[in-house]
Amino acid sequence: MNDSSQTGWTQGPGVSLRYRISGGGRHGLVLLHELGGGLESWDEVVRELGDEFRVLRFDQRGAGFSEKPRSEFTLADHVADLERVIAAAGFQPPFHIAGVAAGAAIAVLYAAAHPGAVGKLALCAPALTADPARRDYLAERSAAAVKGGMRAIADTVLARSYPETTIRDRAAFQAYRARFLANDPVCYAYANMALANVDLADTLRRLDNPVLVVAGDKDMVRPLDDVRSLAESVPASAFLPLDAGHLVPVQAAPELSDALRSFFLAQAKQPVLKVS
Repeated sequence: MNDSSQTGWTQGPGVSLRYRISGGGRHGLVLLHELGGGLESWDEVVRELGDEFRVLRFDQRGAGFSEKPRSEFTLADHVADLERVIAAAGFQPPFHIAGVAAGAAIAVLYAAAHPGAVGKLALCAPALTADPARRDYLAERSAAAVKGGMRAIADTVLARSYPETTIRDRAAFQAYRARFLANDPVCYAYANMALANVDLADTLRRLDNPVLVVAGDKDMVRPLDDVRSLAESVPASAFLPLDAGHLVPVQAAPELSDALRSFFLAQAKQPVLKVS
């Protein structure tokens, strides 16, 4: 990979955010991680795509090395953070966006607010809706994390999002579990509750952007058939099942990288990164 990675931080207002720019390609790509993850969730994908893409990713507020606030936040706050990171990094549109789970929700909201900035969207196991049972689960998980710490919920959560049948590399699983345990429980709870009332399926359908919807065939959080139904409801979308669970960029990085490369580099609506 032609790599000239650089890490930086925004310093406000209100929250410090870590971001990283990697890759030496001509095409701009923004990657958005899942709830409980961090920018490292995309490491293997970035290694695969760095020759074709210049990649921007960041730790969402409360995650990774970004600041851990002590007040509730929303998906709108995440979008504002993304706007701030893009500006701080000097990352010029147009660019593509790929997001996984909660990151997909942020991607959809950003694309709706900035239609001219975004070329194509790739949404992995997108967390765009929450029914009452899901809202109850998010609330219970949040309360358990705050009371008992991340270890109190780690095994239960990972049994659904990173089940044994998806583990190809035991060391990679252990590294992901360690990063999950390092989350701040209060901010993890806030991030859960930011998704409690998410309802973005119609917002996605109204976008003009070409969309690739990716599902893990072993995903117990956003099951394959549910994700397929979402994709089929979006006129400008393609659907791709992969051998993975919920955490597609971690569990199926080679296959996802190939799919993203093919989708983003196809000629229709192809943006090229501007150099400032």
